Amino acid sequence: MNSQQGVTRNRNRTPQKGPGRPAAGESLTPQEVAHAALQLIVSEGEGALTMRRLGEVLSVKAMALYNHFPDKEAILDAVASLALSRLPAPPVKGPWKSRIKALCHGFRSMALEHPNLFRVAMNRPTPPSSALLQIEAALSALADAGLPPAAQAVAYHTLRLYVRAYCLWEIEEASQGGDPAELARVAAASYPRTAAAAHLIFIPDRDRQFEAGLDLIMRGLQTNR
Repeated sequence: MNSQQGVTRNRNRTPQKGPGRPAAGESLTPQEVAHAALQLIVSEGEGALTMRRLGEVLSVKAMALYNHFPDKEAILDAVASLALSRLPAPPVKGPWKSRIKALCHGFRSMALEHPNLFRVAMNRPTPPSSALLQIEAALSALADAGLPPAAQAVAYHTLRLYVRAYCLWEIEEASQGGDPAELARVAAASYPRTAAAAHLIFIPDRDRQFEAGLDLIMRGLQTNR
């Protein structure tokens, strides 16, 4: 074999990974991928998260991410789990009402501070493992309120849906504002109760309204024990 043939064969040979040298994306960990996805969602929203965009953030090819997650949905599950793990530890002692309120206010704080993360965490079809601590704390507080297991589940879902809906309204719609006077004018002729309550329907104090809604739900729980 002459030297020219040797050069040609070497050029056609598939490059081999050298000893101790990781392939592209191999040195990443699932935790690093999830953290990068979380930061991308915080800054740019869930719509910005694609495998290609995340690969750019991590300086790897998009295909390298499939070494750690089967698809984008799995990454979103990991982001939701990571986001919920950052919630304050739920209280395990004290009056049941105070414990429920602390849990609900923790979720609202996350919604106001990181609305993009809140949307992801609330919209996953299956609660991530990090949500189990919050669920267990809520059910324990409701058990201490005297509710039987079936009623605990109903109460938990009622509270969860209230917090989710209120916070999504607060971060998505409340900023659009509204004119109570205009509502009262339009409703005056045919809808007198709506006209009279127009200044209340457009909520001026969102903190007070959130608290009032929680109190209303918990008063209902007390009457159904």
